[in-house]
Amino acid sequence: MEEIIHQQQSTIATLYHTELLPVFVNRITLHHKTMLKIASLQKKLIAKTFTKKEEELAITALNTYKKELENLVSKYFLSLETPNETALFDNYYVAINSHLETVDEEIVRTQDKERFFSEENDSTLLKFRKGIKRSLFNTSKIPVKTANLFRKTKKEFGFWNQKIPLKNATQYYFNSVLIDDLSLVIDAVYKEISEITSKYWQIDAKIDDEIEHFLANDENLNFSDELLEGLNSIPSLESRIETNTKSLQEIYEATVLKYTDSLYKAGTMELSADSFSDQTVVGHQNKTSEKIAKKETLWKNTYSVFKSDWELDLEIFMVIFKVMIEYWDVEKALETRTNTIQKEIKAIKNHIESVKKPIAEAEKDTDIKGSITAEIKNINKSFKKIINGATKVITNQELPTLINRFEENALQNIKAISTKRAISTDNDYAAPTANSSINYISPYELIIYESWPVLAEKVKEAKIELTVKVNRFIDEINGLPQVCEFNLESALSLFENASQENTPKEVALDGLQRSIEKVDDLNKTLTNFNTINSEIVEAGIQKFNKSILALTDTENIIQIRLTIAKAKSIEKSKLFKEKVVNTAKNFVPIAVRYSKLKYRQSETYVKNILTRTGLYRAPSSDTTDLADFLKQAEKALDKLPYVYQRLFRSETLQNEELFIGRKEGIETLECAYNSFNDNQYAATIIIGERGAGKTSLVHYFLNKKKVFKDALFLSPQRNCSDPQEFIDFLNDSFSKDFETLEQWIQFFNSGKKRTIILENIQYLYFRKVNGFRVLNQLSTLITATKNSVFWVVTSAKYAFQYLDKSIQISELFAFTIELSEIDKITMKEALIKRHKISGYNLFFEKPPAAYLTKKFLKSSTEIQQEILKEEFFGDINKIAQSNFKIAFMYWIRAAEKVEGSTIYMRSLKNLNTSFLNKIAPVKLLLLNSILLQERLNSEEIVELSSLDEQRTLNIINSLFENGILTIEEGEFYIVNILLFRQITALLKSKNVIH
Repeated sequence: MEEIIHQQQSTIATLYHTELLPVFVNRITLHHKTMLKIASLQKKLIAKTFTKKEEELAITALNTYKKELENLVSKYFLSLETPNETALFDNYYVAINSHLETVDEEIVRTQDKERFFSEENDSTLLKFRKGIKRSLFNTSKIPVKTANLFRKTKKEFGFWNQKIPLKNATQYYFNSVLIDDLSLVIDAVYKEISEITSKYWQIDAKIDDEIEHFLANDENLNFSDELLEGLNSIPSLESRIETNTKSLQEIYEATVLKYTDSLYKAGTMELSADSFSDQTVVGHQNKTSEKIAKKETLWKNTYSVFKSDWELDLEIFMVIFKVMIEYWDVEKALETRTNTIQKEIKAIKNHIESVKKPIAEAEKDTDIKGSITAEIKNINKSFKKIINGATKVITNQELPTLINRFEENALQNIKAISTKRAISTDNDYAAPTANSSINYISPYELIIYESWPVLAEKVKEAKIELTVKVNRFIDEINGLPQVCEFNLESALSLFENASQENTPKEVALDGLQRSIEKVDDLNKTLTNFNTINSEIVEAGIQKFNKSILALTDTENIIQIRLTIAKAKSIEKSKLFKEKVVNTAKNFVPIAVRYSKLKYRQSETYVKNILTRTGLYRAPSSDTTDLADFLKQAEKALDKLPYVYQRLFRSETLQNEELFIGRKEGIETLECAYNSFNDNQYAATIIIGERGAGKTSLVHYFLNKKKVFKDALFLSPQRNCSDPQEFIDFLNDSFSKDFETLEQWIQFFNSGKKRTIILENIQYLYFRKVNGFRVLNQLSTLITATKNSVFWVVTSAKYAFQYLDKSIQISELFAFTIELSEIDKITMKEALIKRHKISGYNLFFEKPPAAYLTKKFLKSSTEIQQEILKEEFFGDINKIAQSNFKIAFMYWIRAAEKVEGSTIYMRSLKNLNTSFLNKIAPVKLLLLNSILLQERLNSEEIVELSSLDEQRTLNIINSLFENGILTIEEGEFYIVNILLFRQITALLKSKNVIH
């Protein structure tokens, strides 16, 4: 028996040392080696120091550290995930089951004496049962003993035999009991692994704190050696193996003792053989397997959560680093491309300086004039080629696409983050974790919905900002030839129109110098592309980093927030209750004080809103402010630079490049002209207010059709309603001496076809009896010469309305072009286009405080200027509507001062014309008379008036003194262009005009 037991112990001891013990030793060894690698990574990083200027180098090093650490952590935790329930002891189970195949099912042996006689450690019941067993044994041997009394050779007799289920007993103890008892060691080993791993994670977390501080502050990145102090308490590999091996050995030896003792007792009353039946052994083995499998699952859960938490931290920091690295790559690319553009800008500046040099060196007027003329030709010949080349280079750089690239790459890095991570409610990594305490989150979704929008918004803002700036940049460059050319042409015009304030040379050099300053400003703008871009995107990255780092907090944030919200709610309820009680006690005094306070605050607030919407105007006792405004408006043009005067003075537009809008009008003229060439009736009338661009439209069309030289412009200088006056007007216009209309018809019908533009037909009638005879003559003339003359007639808007109602003048014309209102964008384009040609910069001054919103006050100076700019154009378009001349006059009036190359524009919001509503009806009728014929002298006004001469003259003088009327050509009264829109609106409100 002893030999069998020794043989089994020896074989199983071998299996224990070769198949069971290594499972634990290998786990401990693998963990220890992995932790040493992590420690090496951390020590290597902590030894480094980075200044804030080395941020890019620091982020690259940190990203490398996190990437290598993530690889170690993931690889290690994956090794702990066993593929099936028995994998932990799979090799041992295979070996022990193989050994059991060689073990006898049972063995039979004589029971030991101890099975019949009491022992010191036996229980009272067992001693009693052994006594009974011994008595029965003795009784059973009485026949043998009696027979031996008569035998010469005594017959031997021994104790009863026992049947030992050797195989089942071996299987029971070394397949079940041993493994069951090892569960304590399993817990100890796994707990030790978790506790040691946590220390390295804590070091990594402290490193993260330093990184966060480095990212958020303008300080150096220094790691303290104290971060690694926690590693001193970690036992060595040998010590860990020795401690756990000792625990395993004790359990193994105890199992061997129990196994040996059981073999001696199996099949006796002390240990029934049924204890090792197949059913009992299999049942116990299954129970043990389930227990170990469950324990393994719970520890797997712990490591899964541990792995998820640590990897999520690593992922988040790597996303931060990758986003920052992507942004720096974009910055470098942007800098490279802007350097390419700077070379083009330098070439442009060099060219303008080369244009400026010969003019500056010229002394005589003839030399100056010759240099200017030559340089104007040079602009068209070579400068525009340089500009076109520069524009092409700038466009090819595709600067906004760099922001697109950053956005796409950043989003791609975010998409690479995990979509499923385990989180636990207790976060106790030193204990098994139940399935019920595990939840799953999607870090990708959290980042996409919580953090990414913060950065995406800023990226979009930067993209728009950069696109706008690049477009403006290109527009400014494309406008340089026009600026230079216009300034040189302005200088050239002074040789014919001498000015005391300006000389041709001064104007030319001043204009070219402004162009050079424009180029310098462009260079600064180009330099600021990166700065402006970084201010927007880096701010977004900072917010993104802060948002995404919040996901590294492993505490139950939702529960904390609920707790805080609950506490606030309770506190708020208490305060509200107290407030209700106090208010009830002191209702009247509190209500009075509150009402007074709120009334004072609300009064100012409401007035500001009503002022901004135009529903409220501050009371005004007289028209002094407006009179001052009108007087200053008359002098404003003289204060502006000569170049600006040329651009905005109220002359007909001759420069085709400055023509804006009126597409429908051009198309109608085109159709009319084609009809005339096809011998169809094509008389055309263009209707619009004074300054709406009627003549400019015709000039643009004639230049476009290349027939300008053949066209003749006719415009009556005085109002005429007598047919002879009309014949005289034609004689003066064509240097003829005809006496009848028939002669003029014959003249126009002979010879080649011609184009005649007859402007201002409102001067060809008088609002009295027989006042339309000239218009009747004109009607006859146009109809009789329809095949030989392309007639284009212009008329004031309200005069045409009157004439159409009176004599149906619209029936005379085959084509009618009515210059309707233009939108804000077109008006803005017209003003900006002229302004840009001057080469000056703009600065818009703030309106009164009532018009300043909180958003405006919180904005940067640049954004404020954009807001003021848009509001200014909105205000000027409300006043001007379809009238370019009104817009130009208000623009000039708004130019408060000129400092260097900047023109400062005052706000139009505080203009108060409410006094016009108090104009007497008689004055309105007089204004209507002037408006219907556009201009009248005093004699004509008196003739049309229903009042006596003196009173009429008094009214005229009053309107003139108040600035409502102005004098043109020394004798004609016209409605002040600055008040034209307000006067017509007032007359419409009285149903005088429509």
